[in-house]
Amino acid sequence: MTDRAARPEEGTGAIGTRAPARSLIIPSEFVPERAGTVCFFGNQSRKGDWLLPRLFRVVSFMGSVQIDLTRARVGAGTSRIEIRAVLGNVEIFVPPELRVECTGSAIFGNFETVTKVQPAFLPDAPLISIDGTSFMANIEVKVVDPNAPDWLERLTARLRK
Repeated sequence: MTDRAARPEEGTGAIGTRAPARSLIIPSEFVPERAGTVCFFGNQSRKGDWLLPRLFRVVSFMGSVQIDLTRARVGAGTSRIEIRAVLGNVEIFVPPELRVECTGSAIFGNFETVTKVQPAFLPDAPLISIDGTSFMANIEVKVVDPNAPDWLERLTARLRK
């Protein structure tokens, strides 16, 4: 069965009714304390199956950083992401199974949280605390469903109707 065949049809079922494909939560003893990424005049990305530490620091100077947590392993409790962006761009994609808190400030820039899906929290869902400062930069946190149909699939579904 392919990934596309496993996706629900548009307009069916709520996120909370679907069972997650795998567990995002790992035991706390396997979670590293800190890590990070620095981007100067370039691009950095963290995506796929990776391990989010308790503290993840991001510095972007005239660069672009993309952090995709939709397949990341996360420890129970709270994990923090600290961001400093100057003349750059930082995008963070969070799955709806994780709670997210965003605080930050922007000076001639943007610090934004976008929720594209209704989060379905479990009582013991891990918390991702995101804090940052952008100076003439863009920081965007997006709560997205990784199993949702993309724009092309939605368009073809509408054309078939």
